[in-house]
Amino acid sequence: MTRAWRRASWAAPPLFCLTLYWYGLRCWFRQDDFAWLGLSATVHNWSDFLKAMFAPLAQGTIRPWSERAFFMGIYELFGLNALPFRIVVFLTQIANLTLIRAVGQRVTGSAAAGVWAALLWIANPALIMVMTWSSVYNQALCGFFLLLSFYFLLRYVETADVRFNIAQWTVFLLGFGALELNVVYPVLAASYTWLCARSYFKRTLPLFIPSVIFTIVHRIAARSIEAPSYVMRFDASMLNTFWKYLAWARGMNHYSGAHSPPVWMWSLGTALIFAALLAFAAVKVREGNRGPLFCLAWFPIVLAPVLPLREHLTEYYLALPAIGLSMLGGWALAGAWQSGRTLWRLAAAVILLIYLVPLPATRAETRTRYLLSRKIERVVLGVEDARRLHPDQIILLSEVNDDLFWNGILDSPFRLVGVSDVYLAPEVEGALTPHPALGDPRQFTLPPSATLSALNSGRIVVYSAAGDRLKNITATYGSKLQLTAETPRRVDVANDLLAHLLGKSWYPRDDQHRWMPKQATVRLGGPKTASQRLYVSGFCPEGQLEKGPLPLSLSVDGKALPAVAIQPGTARFDFDFALPSGLAGKETVEVTVNVGRTFTPPGEDRELGLVFGVFEIR
Repeated sequence: MTRAWRRASWAAPPLFCLTLYWYGLRCWFRQDDFAWLGLSATVHNWSDFLKAMFAPLAQGTIRPWSERAFFMGIYELFGLNALPFRIVVFLTQIANLTLIRAVGQRVTGSAAAGVWAALLWIANPALIMVMTWSSVYNQALCGFFLLLSFYFLLRYVETADVRFNIAQWTVFLLGFGALELNVVYPVLAASYTWLCARSYFKRTLPLFIPSVIFTIVHRIAARSIEAPSYVMRFDASMLNTFWKYLAWARGMNHYSGAHSPPVWMWSLGTALIFAALLAFAAVKVREGNRGPLFCLAWFPIVLAPVLPLREHLTEYYLALPAIGLSMLGGWALAGAWQSGRTLWRLAAAVILLIYLVPLPATRAETRTRYLLSRKIERVVLGVEDARRLHPDQIILLSEVNDDLFWNGILDSPFRLVGVSDVYLAPEVEGALTPHPALGDPRQFTLPPSATLSALNSGRIVVYSAAGDRLKNITATYGSKLQLTAETPRRVDVANDLLAHLLGKSWYPRDDQHRWMPKQATVRLGGPKTASQRLYVSGFCPEGQLEKGPLPLSLSVDGKALPAVAIQPGTARFDFDFALPSGLAGKETVEVTVNVGRTFTPPGEDRELGLVFGVFEIR
């Protein structure tokens, strides 16, 4: 191999990555990004910082490097400029490609195989979300720690230099701050040494100790998870989940669009690719080389932690398992070419072309995600401009589609630009496709009666989100809709437009919430059927629970509901109740809330009960 080829071989995968995912480098924020960006607002002192960095959050996760530091650090420096975030993602992926190139060369004994491994990996459509969504940076960073740890293991095996073993341990331990998936590294290390460097096998066994400890701590932190999609099921369904992921590892059969090939082509292509990989592995093993077995084992080992999540199949979960198959594929391609046999070269070329069929669809999907993210950016920054133009009015967004709501508005991005009191127009809720597992559009929707009242009083400004820019349509909005003055069945007590439905005892709104004293009332639209229930939600501060459980009693039109209690350690509370008989069809009902006691925190002169919250009959 010439010096020029060596240099080109290191540069080729990163250049291919930039070419294929160029639109990903220009993506803006969406979905979970907004929650992580808002984390900086919770930090006011050193204690807050430590909590923000290391306290278990979403599904009990503790990812200080890939989520907390990544989002808080760059946001503090660059605000809502997404480019620095994307640059960090791409630099990390370029480092991963370089490591795959180096690791692949050492595992296979072929520099060409290492190059092909990196190219095949970055071409896999499982990388689309990693390359377009900043919240998935944890996959890229975890890949970096896994690959770098393994690289140091290989160097340790090659040289017996203990410094490489120390480096392996250091990187491995740091990897726990990127993603829980880091726990599989000892299995990778043990598998490789058992198959290819047996004398080093026992030296990998101590690596299991940190993984076991971390797994126990994480399971304790995640014990209270209630989201059905994140419930882990250790049963026979894991095999079915594995086969689904194995099919997905082939390419984009789970995507659809103008660039997607027919289904039969996916099945045939998948069969040919896996048959070729298994045949190559079998040949090498017969020759006494067990490296292909390690490449095959990489896939199930790295995939194993997500197999119990049968209700949460996600394409980017394949990003790191696909590394092993990519190394085997690169090895097979290099071997076929180096064999000098025309038939093997032709077969390898055909298999490679089949594998690369998704490339147009990958680029198209990347561009689609880029365009959506930029649409979200224009809406968020447009709302910021609208607030400057209308500082004292509520902003109503009309003509919001599914993509914009579920990828943008659902995660409350407007607070990042200092804007509150932004709602969806009443007609938008009915036009959105329900996704109960993701969220409820009703919490963002202004009821028709409140909209009508605000329009008549001039307290609201309406913008259309249909075009490239927000457009003020207040003058024509009311004439196009049939708004009614029906009492809403869902009342967010923090919404001043609904304050006329609250009893006089409620305290004035504090930012995005409202306190009640010992007793308070709310007027709601009556239930349509006898089967509907009353739902209440709110927040109970820690100081209110210092004396033990807090009794809570409610009544509807004077008819008592079963008493409940808020237990110590509970911050947010949610209760639902069967409604008393005889209320169905009533135009309005009055809900009365009583708390067992009040408290007066330092610096306050009010007797406070609970923070609400939403009352809803549905």
